[in-house]
Amino acid sequence: MADPLDEPAPTPAHIRAVFAQYAAALSAGDTEALVALFAPDGTLEDPIGTPPHVGPAAIGRFFQQGFDATGGRILFRPQGDVRIRGVHAACAFTATCDRADPPFEVDTLDIARFDPQGRIVSMLAILGPSNFRPLR
Repeated sequence: MADPLDEPAPTPAHIRAVFAQYAAALSAGDTEALVALFAPDGTLEDPIGTPPHVGPAAIGRFFQQGFDATGGRILFRPQGDVRIRGVHAACAFTATCDRADPPFEVDTLDIARFDPQGRIVSMLAILGPSNFRPLR
């Protein structure tokens, strides 16, 4: 297996900016901005262990369905710094779905792999039933 440090990678500052844009787009309910963060053949597995969403149309449908189910947005707050090694990065988030019925929060760990242009080629979201909690 190749060392991720041997692969051309975007700068850590760029990777941090992508995670910030990801959180801002989720918080704004902006499907188009989310899809734009992914490479054309990008994949999203959310939650991990489910079939991946591949390509812009599938990724866009996934996010739009999430917004439709949660009142149009998912407030996404990072919990700590983005962890980066080469083309790989991870960040823990708390997602607040205050407009869902019933409203809830969920803790997630999102792990991404980037291409040299700084686009997400794969993202895994690690969360399970024990990470959900009601807001009221």
